Amino acid sequence: MAKAQFKLLIFLITVGLAGGSLAVAWWFWENVLQREEHALEDIAAIKKSDMPRIDPGAKRFEAAVDLIRQGSLEQGREALYRLLQQFPDSPSCVEARRIIGEMNLDAFFSPKQMQGKRDYIVQPGNGLALIASKFDTSIDLLVRLNNLEGSMLHPGDHLLVAPLDFDFGVDLSQKTVVIVRKGRFFKEYSAIDVRLPPNMRVPAELTIGMKSATIAGKAVSSTDPRYVEAEKWIPALKSGLIIRTVPAARAVVEGAPAGQPQEAAEYGVFLRREDLDEIYALTRSGAKLTIVR
Repeated sequence: MAKAQFKLLIFLITVGLAGGSLAVAWWFWENVLQREEHALEDIAAIKKSDMPRIDPGAKRFEAAVDLIRQGSLEQGREALYRLLQQFPDSPSCVEARRIIGEMNLDAFFSPKQMQGKRDYIVQPGNGLALIASKFDTSIDLLVRLNNLEGSMLHPGDHLLVAPLDFDFGVDLSQKTVVIVRKGRFFKEYSAIDVRLPPNMRVPAELTIGMKSATIAGKAVSSTDPRYVEAEKWIPALKSGLIIRTVPAARAVVEGAPAGQPQEAAEYGVFLRREDLDEIYALTRSGAKLTIVR
């Protein structure tokens, strides 16, 4: 009798332990695993939502802008450059590039900032073309830097000269023209349109040819009062690609079917006139032009 009672006790203890284990397992599943699964679902839903993301470069950008506002222009510009390097995907980089570009351009054309420039004293027999060739620059830039109203020079005149050591890139995906100086970002422009010749393979390494400014098909010099109104072209050698403004009117292809006029194909990087004028002043024959997607 005692043995039977003992076995019954053992059985009840075993059943109790098993039931307790099941209860613990059920509690763990309900209160831990289920909650964790719900939490993961909530996180996934948050990721899929359009909630604004934290900009890791925002504070860096604000600090750089504060330096510029306080008059520490060089420190502020360098802080913006570091932002581009450290947080290239930050939304702040768009405005950072714009500010850097404007600052770089202002400094380059300012007669008060001499970094990278020199004061040249005109020698007997010197002309603008000779000086431009000697210092790897252009007549156009010499005229602009020195506010010249004509091409006449006299021995002893002082000219501000600066080498045009810029390279250019066209990003097809962003439709931008990027200017680089000594491997460092200088300025960026948005293109209205980019049309590549059908036989051009991308990426492409091109060379800029002889630029031209014309009015009604006739060449205009940079000292001509009408120069601002001139149609300016920056061609890439052996490619058929031209950096220019959008054509005012496109020619019609000869031999097009009656009633179906077709526009002649024009290939180029098309820019706003004010942007092209700036790029034109920074361009010289022989500069590199890279096309990337």
